[in-house]
Amino acid sequence: MLLREGRKQGVAHMIVTHAMNPPIVMSVAQMQEAASLGAFIEFVGGSMTAADAAARVDRFADAIRRIGPASCILSSDLGQKGNALPPDGYAAFLMALRAKGFSEQELDVMSRKNPAAVLRADEPRP
Repeated sequence: MLLREGRKQGVAHMIVTHAMNPPIVMSVAQMQEAASLGAFIEFVGGSMTAADAAARVDRFADAIRRIGPASCILSSDLGQKGNALPPDGYAAFLMALRAKGFSEQELDVMSRKNPAAVLRADEPRP
């Protein structure tokens, strides 16, 4: 509902953060609709040493393939005591997605180009 209204009001940059995590827990269909409205869907890597890391990466990889890298942003959400430093954890997340078959170009789009597009507030999304 918020994304539909944002689109209607002409909001140029929208991000659904933690889309697959509680309390958001969007389905792939909902994420696809959000992307069709111009929103980026953020996938937060978190700790790659957590017990659920492999299953989380599998879920994320499936969703990203179904949504398309052009509508996705990757982030780490790390920095907490006991977790990897953000650059190290983020690198592990990118490597896990690379192991799931994402190309360097796709990872570049999701980790660098799409976030840069959001920061260019004076330009519409490509």
